[in-house]
Amino acid sequence: MSNIEQYYKNCKTFREQLAQIEHHIKGQHIYSAFDFARLLSDLAEYEVWAQANTRVIDAALKPA
Repeated sequence: MSNIEQYYKNCKTFREQLAQIEHHIKGQHIYSAFDFARLLSDLAEYEVWAQANTRVIDAALKPA
């Protein structure tokens, strides 16, 4: 698995975990000023950037 494939796998896991956390917070009626939608939006923007810069990221993450 390439570095970028691992990155996308990690992002998917992170999004799933965020959804579970958000669901729990809302289900328990716990007050939170945290903006999950903004975080997910930022993550999506970062993924688009990462996809456009795959070669740069893979090169940067290769062991020396």
